[in-house]
Amino acid sequence: MIPVYNFNVVDLVKKLYKQCQKLNLEFELLVFDDGSQEKYKEKNRALNGLFGVNYMEMSENLGRSKIRNWLIKSALYDYVLMLDCDSKVNNKDFIENYLVALEPNCIVNGGRIYEKKAPKAKSKYLHWLYGTKVESKSSKLRTKNPMIYFHSNNFAAERKTLTKFPFNEKVEGYGYEDLLFAQNLLDHKFKIKHINNSVIHLGLEKNASFLEKNLSAISNLVKLKKDGHYLNTNLEQKVFVLKDWSLDKIVWKFIDKRKDAFKENLLSEKPSLIKFQLLKLHRYLKEVGYN
Repeated sequence: MIPVYNFNVVDLVKKLYKQCQKLNLEFELLVFDDGSQEKYKEKNRALNGLFGVNYMEMSENLGRSKIRNWLIKSALYDYVLMLDCDSKVNNKDFIENYLVALEPNCIVNGGRIYEKKAPKAKSKYLHWLYGTKVESKSSKLRTKNPMIYFHSNNFAAERKTLTKFPFNEKVEGYGYEDLLFAQNLLDHKFKIKHINNSVIHLGLEKNASFLEKNLSAISNLVKLKKDGHYLNTNLEQKVFVLKDWSLDKIVWKFIDKRKDAFKENLLSEKPSLIKFQLLKLHRYLKEVGYN
């Protein structure tokens, strides 16, 4: 199942299609477009000619949670695989690895990596650097904290599980809906199993939009906390330590005086991930009432 937004998924679908055929599987590839620009729809409509591929275009943009839930409800078979549209499968045994790992009452997460070489476009370097240094983790490391390292870009599970415990559609915009989903599953005694079956994340965003998107996501995190969903993220753990040592206001003032310089650095050719983390901390403290 692939939710699509402004991306050409023809190559991805064909690669998955060939692997399923080689394994003699009964399968259906659901590809639902969630309000993409017409130029992407035109390219992806070529998938209509493939038997076993169900390509549909939504009449309006549903959003990250709703489109995933809609795909899950539309699935025919007992087990489903969810992939983001900007994924690249670089493993000839990708489908087979999931088949071996699947089990009842279990969510299997394959992982996410990035291209080894930095992008030629310096305007997309921040996303690549953050993805390579922060997001890309081995299954061994992800297993140590299965909820925190869960990403909804590449996972498989029983359809009935996902139907019973869907993505929370009250979470709007970008950020933390995957962790809330994972926490809900763990709370209901489901297992999250991490395996080394990564896809390459292709959809690098420009530095400015990537920075703002990640800072804006902090609003979702704080709202979830206020609504009773404490996710215990690494960021929230840092805030807890600062408050415990009565350093939160001091750190807030320190970052607040330097935030513009930090942003300037992150939009440069040599961004500092430490400054990125400090800006996220600053946004969190701001959202909870520091100003």
